[in-house]
Amino acid sequence: MKRTGLPFGVAAILAGCTGPLERTPLPEQASSPESESCAARLAGASSEVSLSVTEGSERQIPVTLFLPEQPGEYPLLGFSHGAFASPTRYRAMLAPLASAGYIVIAPMHVDSEEFGSDERPDRDTTWRTRNEDMALALNPNQELLDLLEAREYTLSKGKVASVGHSYGAIMAQLPGGALAYESDGSQVDRADPDVDVVVGWSPPGSIPTMIDAEGWNTLAVPSLTITGTTDVLPGFIDDWRAHLASYENAPIGKRASWVGEGIDHYFGGMFGREKPADANSQRLFHRAMEISLNFMDRHIGSEQVCTLGPPVSGEAYQEDGA
Repeated sequence: MKRTGLPFGVAAILAGCTGPLERTPLPEQASSPESESCAARLAGASSEVSLSVTEGSERQIPVTLFLPEQPGEYPLLGFSHGAFASPTRYRAMLAPLASAGYIVIAPMHVDSEEFGSDERPDRDTTWRTRNEDMALALNPNQELLDLLEAREYTLSKGKVASVGHSYGAIMAQLPGGALAYESDGSQVDRADPDVDVVVGWSPPGSIPTMIDAEGWNTLAVPSLTITGTTDVLPGFIDDWRAHLASYENAPIGKRASWVGEGIDHYFGGMFGREKPADANSQRLFHRAMEISLNFMDRHIGSEQVCTLGPPVSGEAYQEDGA
């Protein structure tokens, strides 16, 4: 049976969270003197390359690559943007992740306002092509591999992160093992065995005819859910806690969540719908970036996991051994 309301665990949080967010223990950090802080890693330089890639069906996919400053071998990060947005509207997120040591492949989906289509694609087309795009990002074709090789970049084998925002967060969770519904009511297993970790920024929660609570029960890799206490989209997501559905329903032992106090769907304009963000949004965005980098480092098996600073005001982090 499909569930269309809030899962029980989220409803319980709704009932219990009426005051300020509480700080919770952060993951224990390795004491290696060689480890660099997450903030320092994210503050480096990176480069950006835009191109059009031919998908197997001859469909042209605009792709943006964000690359570490120095050529070399790095883990892969596939990214899916939110509805109507584009990869470059996430530059504040993706460029720092590249500087931190990830090769980022971010396709532009057909629903993007920048795609150039005369008509908005229908739901089925958007769903199908978004999944194809994410498969390309996580399993680059020869065209992308040749481009990387020409610039002296190599992908580390067995080190892959799947990341997305909003609608794109669902696209990122499916390769990690989550199950959604197709338009005919069937379910397709899109789990990618190469994916090691998932990070979902503001995943939308249970959506009738798309994904329900049970859809996250099958997440097979560690997953981090990021949201904020003003993360609402009136008429679609009226309570920010709905975003926690993917955390609440992920397997125990493979899940983590981060919540920022006063943080909305776009971190005040830091990405997606860009505009000047206030100081609190900027501060907590940078903190969420550090949390996500540390989480990915740990679960792709990085030799140098970045170190987190102490907890900051306005954040709540939960992890149960992911």
